[in-house]
Amino acid sequence: MNKTGVNKMSLTRKDTHVVMTLIDDTILKGTLVIERTARLSDTLNKHNKDFIVLSDYEGNHHIINKHHIIKVIEIDSLELEE
Repeated sequence: MNKTGVNKMSLTRKDTHVVMTLIDDTILKGTLVIERTARLSDTLNKHNKDFIVLSDYEGNHHIINKHHIIKVIEIDSLELEE
């Protein structure tokens, strides 16, 4: 977000809403920023990066080791209100 509280649209990246389950049964809901032309699975399977950043809906940022992820489900923003 910029100073006015508005997200700037990126030409190279996009926000992807996800529900993520970790090996300790922690469930996180938030957004991952991925390349605009990539699929979520492409981002998670990149071998040159071991960590990803998930921003939850309370404004917290989680740096997560991909080896600790059990499951990631992409969701529509409409599902967040449930």
